[in-house]
Amino acid sequence: MKTIPTLLFALLIGCTNSIKSFPPATTPIEAGRNYIEACLQGDFEKAKAYAAANEAMQSYTTSTEKTYRNLDKEGRSNYRQASIIILDITDQDSLHTLIHYRNSMDNTPHQIAIEKAKGNWQVTSITP
Repeated sequence: MKTIPTLLFALLIGCTNSIKSFPPATTPIEAGRNYIEACLQGDFEKAKAYAAANEAMQSYTTSTEKTYRNLDKEGRSNYRQASIIILDITDQDSLHTLIHYRNSMDNTPHQIAIEKAKGNWQVTSITP
């Protein structure tokens, strides 16, 4: 009889694992869209999954998160409802792509660089 509570406890611990796994992007557009959308939605854990592990992207994502968290409830809601507007996509070669975009909430154009590394597409830089 002691095994049933032990199994239930083990099941509970297994189900409460909060580590999320995001599928790798198979195209540069998917990587860019997932990153931008995650930032607009306030899901910075997901954004980091599609960002390269370089200092520039970590800094940019952290800064974007701070800005997002400082918004009031209405401001965050507006960003969650914003649309991504692709202005231009340029494939530099088979491993590098640039996407020029803006979002409907903030009409500032941005450029996002995406690179294929170790078989996965990742956002390597963003410039306003």
